[in-house]
Amino acid sequence: MKKIKSILLIEDDEITNFLNQTVIEETGIAEHISVALNGLEGLAYLQKLTSAEDYPELILLDINMPVLDGFSFLEEYKKLPLSKEASTKIVVLSTSSNSSDMNQMRSLGITTSLIKPLNEFDFKKVVAEL
Repeated sequence: MKKIKSILLIEDDEITNFLNQTVIEETGIAEHISVALNGLEGLAYLQKLTSAEDYPELILLDINMPVLDGFSFLEEYKKLPLSKEASTKIVVLSTSSNSSDMNQMRSLGITTSLIKPLNEFDFKKVVAEL
């Protein structure tokens, strides 16, 4: 299985973060996992990076979070200068199956979503598509 350099989890629930990290670590696929507890923290993490190559290969993004939700994160992410050069794939991880959420996600360019918590099968499938 393909190895990836880094993943950024953006999720406000610490238990879900723990479960997601455990699944990712058990696969041995990712060298590094960073966690942000909301979209604003996620943006701050990305803004500290100095090159597009430093961007995570995968961002797993929750939709419903305090401070800055997933949709607002996506809008702000697109404004980051390095985001246009980075080869980051963003996957929404959510419990929502609301059709308006899914439509809004697609309008922001996100084509992949997974139900949380993450499971090993779905994670490996996403990584294989990177």
